[in-house]
Amino acid sequence: MSSFSVVNNVTSLNAQSQLRQTQSSLAKTIGRLTSGLRINSSGDDAAGLAIANKYRSDVAVISQGVRNANDGLSTLQIVDGGLNTISNLLDRAATLASQSASDTFGGNRDTLQNEFSKVLTEITRQAQNIGLVQNGTNNKALTTIIGGGSDSFVTSGGNNGVQIDLSGASNRVDATSLGLNSLNIGNTTGTVAASGGINFGTAGTTLTANETLTFQYVGATGTLTSATVSLTAGQTANSALSQLQADTNLKAAGITTGTDSSGNLQFSSANFFTVVSSTAAANQTGIGQTVQISSAANSTTLTGLAAGAASTQNLDFTVGASGTINQVSFTTATAANTSAANIVTAINGSSTLRDAGIFAVNTTGATVKIVSTKNNFQLTAENAASSANNGVAAGQSTITAGSGTGGAAGAKSALDAIKSAVTTLGNVQGVVGAGQNRLLQAIDLANSQITNFQAAESRIRDADVAAEASNLTRLQVLQQAGVAALAQANSSVQSVLSLLR
Repeated sequence: MSSFSVVNNVTSLNAQSQLRQTQSSLAKTIGRLTSGLRINSSGDDAAGLAIANKYRSDVAVISQGVRNANDGLSTLQIVDGGLNTISNLLDRAATLASQSASDTFGGNRDTLQNEFSKVLTEITRQAQNIGLVQNGTNNKALTTIIGGGSDSFVTSGGNNGVQIDLSGASNRVDATSLGLNSLNIGNTTGTVAASGGINFGTAGTTLTANETLTFQYVGATGTLTSATVSLTAGQTANSALSQLQADTNLKAAGITTGTDSSGNLQFSSANFFTVVSSTAAANQTGIGQTVQISSAANSTTLTGLAAGAASTQNLDFTVGASGTINQVSFTTATAANTSAANIVTAINGSSTLRDAGIFAVNTTGATVKIVSTKNNFQLTAENAASSANNGVAAGQSTITAGSGTGGAAGAKSALDAIKSAVTTLGNVQGVVGAGQNRLLQAIDLANSQITNFQAAESRIRDADVAAEASNLTRLQVLQQAGVAALAQANSSVQSVLSLLR
């Protein structure tokens, strides 16, 4: 049984406690209604907050992943556009090669070769622009992080990244990688390749010694012209290659510089040319000291030149079915007169032979190589040598087929190479196309996951506005009743004072 007291108003204290609880609940309800969230602090629902935060983090990562995928899709679309352009260029190259491959073609094949070379150059430029060359920006495995996987966000071991593998030589689409760098559909010619030493396809390789390359080629006037290119010890292979490719004299001569499949330095031209290095074979860093000669359709070699009794040697050249077109004479009286250099000077001094595309080059020692860049030819010596191996033997007529490419045969080889290049390009386009489809599918999945994760977070964290509104009304009524009850509790103790009257 309760006693009457004026010291402690227990009824008022109970009313105050209940009013504080009502006020606290009312504050939470108002907070939920104003924020829209059921959980506004860890104290509201610590376990639920941890789960909701995980869903929110997933949404943030996947939303960025969608942007990543769209960026990746844009990159692949740019690459795809470049590949389509290269495909069109291959069509043009095939058209030119097909025209030159016809034995009934009556035009100038060098005109076709000129455009053909420019097409190949443009293919390489396009490949560089889309990054599908050696060390190109896109010549690698491209991984787009999208998120949404059950594993960590590290792609190794996770399943939240889409990888498009454009790495390796098989995914490069420059002319060299497509196997088109040494093609010739023009008049018969050939290539000069390094026999060893520095590999121009290896990054970081450097020249071990200074080297001067001397080129001899057919100039604008039809005469043999010389030009030199000096390379420096320590120069990288790529730097040396770039220097040779940029040399204005070689460009004017129509001599192009590239590398073969092994990375060795290789020169080519639609016309006859030679190249010799100043570096001895023992210290070889480039093509070596031996004279290298571009392959030609027809050539003959003169050897064993020596001094003998004074006499005159006449060399008769017959080109095709036109008969003897010129006679070159030199004396055999002295070693100087019968030297290889002397014979080369005599032959190259003939304008008629130049017009016929016939040139002579002193290769090594007492050896002269005579090359025709236009037609088959015969060489006949009228006078017998006065002694063995003196000058050119009478009646000599040795024509050997060279390993040159070009003409209809070269164009047919070019068609085969272009066919293979089209297949290679198609494989790369397949990789790019499949990558675009994968990214589109990944974007669809990511958008679906964003919706589902947000729905899951909403169910945990969002406030039920209808329930909270109803609760607000209830608490407001309780608050008003509590205030009224507290007022009654405070005034009830005054009734005790009436006992003292």
